[in-house]
Amino acid sequence: ASTGKTSSALKMSAHSMTTEFYDSLGSKHQITVEYRKVSYSPENGTEWSIMVTVPEPGVINNDPEAGAYKNVLTGNIRFGTDGALIGYSPSVINYTANNGSAAGQTIALNFGTLGGFDGITSNDRKSNTENIAQDGYTGGTLNGLRIDQSGKIIGSFTNGHSMALAQVSMATFTNNNGLEKLGGNVWGETANSGGPVIGAASTGSRGKINASTLEMSNVDLSHAFTQLIVVQRGYQANSKTITTSDNMLNTLLQLKQ
Repeated sequence: ASTGKTSSALKMSAHSMTTEFYDSLGSKHQITVEYRKVSYSPENGTEWSIMVTVPEPGVINNDPEAGAYKNVLTGNIRFGTDGALIGYSPSVINYTANNGSAAGQTIALNFGTLGGFDGITSNDRKSNTENIAQDGYTGGTLNGLRIDQSGKIIGSFTNGHSMALAQVSMATFTNNNGLEKLGGNVWGETANSGGPVIGAASTGSRGKINASTLEMSNVDLSHAFTQLIVVQRGYQANSKTITTSDNMLNTLLQLKQ
């Protein structure tokens, strides 16, 4: 008689990771995710249970009507036979800190691309956490400003983050030579120049913005050089007139003598 082969029982595995996140007031909280292996099959891969926990008095997916005030949420995550992520739940949770911050804060859980290996995977090795990233931050005060080439005013804050606060606009005209010179490198719109077309720097025919830089003169050099020659010729002609008058006066004085 033949004897069939039997496999050993499923070996349970568990892993836990903790990361920080921030509410609308910039207060720091911790969220813990625990994984427990629950099933395996050669056809469907492995399935793990997920337990998401936040410290009290915070609650997850607060539903007063259902009486679901709790700080623990369960779900699952599944991996294919090659160890790639093929599905997980939940992907989004709603968190209320109960500390005066905005209620129902949405927290997205991103374990990676489905079918890919760019996030969480299931391989034959000891469970460990190699990288955790989150985009929240604590409150900070403005401590610096700079302007990039597109005209965006970037503010840097004491919490190490930077963000665009505003953007400097630029204007173009149908006929730039038709602008009226107002002095002090300031030009004004005229009927000859046409109306301004306002937009962002480095778009269309607009130039870029150089921060902390003194603007050079925008005078037409060829026109200015021509005018300089005209002035020079005029000065030379006037000086000849003065010389001629001086000679005439000297001759007059000699006649009197």
